[in-house]
Amino acid sequence: MAVKRITLKKLYLDRYLLIISFFFLLSCTGTYTHRTGNNSNLSYDSKTCNAHARVVAPTYLCRNPLMCAPDETSIALSSLFDNAAAYDLCMLKKGYDEVK
Repeated sequence: MAVKRITLKKLYLDRYLLIISFFFLLSCTGTYTHRTGNNSNLSYDSKTCNAHARVVAPTYLCRNPLMCAPDETSIALSSLFDNAAAYDLCMLKKGYDEVK
């Protein structure tokens, strides 16, 4: 019985860390405004940059959908950060600045 509790605690800890990392990543992204002040294409540019980021830096999905194995955690987090960086770079190239 004690072995199952340790396994469940590890499962909950992995889930917790993944959820915290996800919310941390979401909190790092801000809103964007164009340098000229004209934000009429913001929605379109954001969608194209999101599609570009998914192609250039796809996010890694763990083998088990409920939790990442220890050897997958760093790969999953790295892919999330790479995807966010590709999106940010695309938006900067289109003339948008991030407002936090």
